[in-house]
Amino acid sequence: MTTTNAAKKLTKAGFTVSEIKGSFQASHPATAYLIEYIRNGGSDNITCINVRTANDKDDSMTDYFAGTWVDNITQAIRLAI
Repeated sequence: MTTTNAAKKLTKAGFTVSEIKGSFQASHPATAYLIEYIRNGGSDNITCINVRTANDKDDSMTDYFAGTWVDNITQAIRLAI
């Protein structure tokens, strides 16, 4: 899936998509979850789709990785809503 198609699908589901330093973050006003994904190298395809709560962060010192990794945007939307 391309970044454009992912943004359209998330917007249609009521999410607001923003790009922050090369990664994309989608938030929904009715939930505390964020959907994050990045571009796959230099292409426009997406990879590494993660769903986590807004106040949860990774901690590399304790090997804690926030959120759940999913295979596609549809799974992310179902998990976040």
